[in-house]
Amino acid sequence: MSVPRGLKAILAKHPSDIVIVSALRTPITKSVKGCLSQTHPEELLATVLSETLSRTQIPAASVQDVLVGCVLQTLGGQKASAAAVKHVGFPSSTTVATVNRQCSSSAYAMTILANTIRASDGAVDCGIAAGTESMSLDYFPHRGIPWRVAEEVAKRSPREDARDVLMPMGITSENVARELGVTREDQDAFALESHRKAAAAWEKGWFADEVVEVQAKKITATNEVAEEAEVSWEAVRRDDGFRKGLTMEKLAGLKPVFDESGTTTAGNSSQISDGAAATLLMTRAKADSLNLTPIGKYIAAVVVGVPPRLMGIAPAVAVPKLLSLTDVDEAEVDVWELNEAFASQSVHCIRKLGINQAKVNPMGGAIALGHPLGATGARIVATLLNGLHKMGGKVGSIDDPAMELDLRVSFGN
Repeated sequence: MSVPRGLKAILAKHPSDIVIVSALRTPITKSVKGCLSQTHPEELLATVLSETLSRTQIPAASVQDVLVGCVLQTLGGQKASAAAVKHVGFPSSTTVATVNRQCSSSAYAMTILANTIRASDGAVDCGIAAGTESMSLDYFPHRGIPWRVAEEVAKRSPREDARDVLMPMGITSENVARELGVTREDQDAFALESHRKAAAAWEKGWFADEVVEVQAKKITATNEVAEEAEVSWEAVRRDDGFRKGLTMEKLAGLKPVFDESGTTTAGNSSQISDGAAATLLMTRAKADSLNLTPIGKYIAAVVVGVPPRLMGIAPAVAVPKLLSLTDVDEAEVDVWELNEAFASQSVHCIRKLGINQAKVNPMGGAIALGHPLGATGARIVATLLNGLHKMGGKVGSIDDPAMELDLRVSFGN
């Protein structure tokens, strides 16, 4: 049986290929109440960067660039990115940048890095695309609400899209559900399946290869700046968001969060979380020179735009473009990692694309695992490659509604 042309091109090996040799993440825990709620984003990032170097034994000086996705940035992102990179021991010659493209920040960091390596003609052949977020420390103090907004531009603009930029994400979920026919039962059933799959994956030990232990900070004083603050550390090895005993009845009992007459609840939305992730990319030639075995190959990515009020439908638009770009049929994709921002948009995209739902998020998604904004893109790459390995697949895709990005990777190349 002949291999289709597009699939054959994806699976072919060339020295100039952009390969992934490591994809790791921290446990993802609930914001405020979770084990990582007092651990800073730079501490989370430092942990996963250090583990990347340790497991691959790559010299830190070989990493030429580190791109870090972080949405809730302070100090222009330098605190969460550069501080961690320097702390781990990367030399001054290793450049650092912080990327903010909302929930897809670290996926976009990977796209930037891969394109940089491709376009550099050998000048750059190795880098890390990572992401980190502490929503406990950087979201809850203000809940992401801007304290100053240009009224004429964002609130009273004659253009609907400009006004909708400030629309709460939960309302975009309600818009998708109401206008595109996704019922409350549809959403709850999808959420239940996410929890079931995540619990089963942990039960089978599937996450062991991608999750690294974190020493979580515990501060006993109310003011951590105070000299009398006592700090202790606790090892965290496991996600805490998934619920093994969840039922449709329990989900049905939750009230809508964003609209009293709506269908979006805390149970069928992604969780507000803390965590970090990192992927190590390089050319195949570089990997060979370092005696590193690739775990995946970066193929391509596309970005599309959709109306802000229907933010979550973007994968339904992006996927066909990428299928066309890579000359691959939907059926040839073994695993689809769809960022579950909300069950409403996830259900719509799966239906619109005609994807076999058994191939979608086989180890659970953000509804069960959590959604640390800037880290999620890299997290789903780690989970995708891990899932492809566990299930014997070859080609996978990550799809994120917030950035409208569809990124394709292949396993074992």
